[in-house]
Amino acid sequence: MKPSIKLSMMMLSAALITGLSTTTATAATDWTPYLKPMLAGCDFINPTKDLPSRYKASISSKKVKGNPKIESEEVITTYYLKNARAFGQPLSKVEYLQGYEWYHLRLYFKDTKFLALRPKFKLPVFDKDVAPYVTVVKNDKSGYTVEEGGYTDLVFDGKQKSITCSGGV
Repeated sequence: MKPSIKLSMMMLSAALITGLSTTTATAATDWTPYLKPMLAGCDFINPTKDLPSRYKASISSKKVKGNPKIESEEVITTYYLKNARAFGQPLSKVEYLQGYEWYHLRLYFKDTKFLALRPKFKLPVFDKDVAPYVTVVKNDKSGYTVEEGGYTDLVFDGKQKSITCSGGV
C-alpha cells in the first residue's frame, strides 16, 4: 500500500472512531429520583452521606469548605457536575451547607428554564399536632417561607440559576 493511501486510511479510521464516540455519548445522569423529596416541602437527603454510586459518576470534582470536625463550623460541600440533569433541566452543581442548627441544599442549573419548575414544589405538610403552630410567611413564584418553631425556606433565584431548600431553628 502506498504511504499516501495508508495515511488516508488511518485518517479515515480516526474520523470514524471520533464520530462513533460522539454519537454514542452516555445519557445524562438524572438526579431527579434522588432529589425528588425536595418537591414535598423541601425535604431532602444529605448528599455528603451515602450518595449512591450512580450519581457519583456525574461528579467531575468536589470542594469542601470548612472543617467538619468542628461542631459549630459551617461546612459547604459542592459537587461540580458533568452531564447531569434534575427535574428535566441541565444541572451544573449541587451544594450542601451544614451549619450548627441550619442547613441548605442548593441546586445550580445551566440556564433559567428551571424557573418553570416552581409550581411542582409544594409547601411542607405537618401533622395535626404541629399544624396549628405553622405560619406560612411567604408563598409566591420565588418560593416560600414557613415557620413552625424553626423555619423552612424555598428560594428560586434566577440570577444565581438556583433552587435552594434551607431550614433551621
